[in-house]
Amino acid sequence: MKTRYAAIPLALAALTTGAAQAFDRPGGVFYDQARVVDVRPVKELVRVAAPAQECWTQPVRHVQQTGPSTGAYTLSGAMIGGVLGNQIGKGDSRNAATVVGGMAGAVIGNSMAQSRQQTRVYTTQEQQCQIVERFYEEERHVGYRVTYRYQGQEYTRTMPYDPGRTVRVRVTVDPID
Repeated sequence: MKTRYAAIPLALAALTTGAAQAFDRPGGVFYDQARVVDVRPVKELVRVAAPAQECWTQPVRHVQQTGPSTGAYTLSGAMIGGVLGNQIGKGDSRNAATVVGGMAGAVIGNSMAQSRQQTRVYTTQEQQCQIVERFYEEERHVGYRVTYRYQGQEYTRTMPYDPGRTVRVRVTVDPID
């Protein structure tokens, strides 16, 4: 029986030595568990940007030219006028008559092309779009307001997660001077 009673003082010595070692650490810091008494979600209202496409119809005016090309008529008129001027002119005046005939023919050809052209004006409805920023507010979860009890005192802290039934706490012991 003597050996059984001898083990009790050894066990008590081991328990008190462990507690003393916890407080003997530099700065007197150790960790313990505290009982959680309340957990509430923390939410905040956030303004969120949401790009959206906004479209509308808009009248667009179109101008369309139909008929012969003025360039082809002007060139043809210049060539015909130049040939006629060359045949009418004699001697030194033949070159001048060719140039004057070409110019007159070009003006006549251009005028003929313009008189045969038609302008068509019409309007269509076309869709126009642009990206606009629309804003809305939404409630977002940002953490938990946790109230816990340690050594008869209640403490409250906001945490990023729900700790469950207990929370790990850091205990600091400093002597009073």
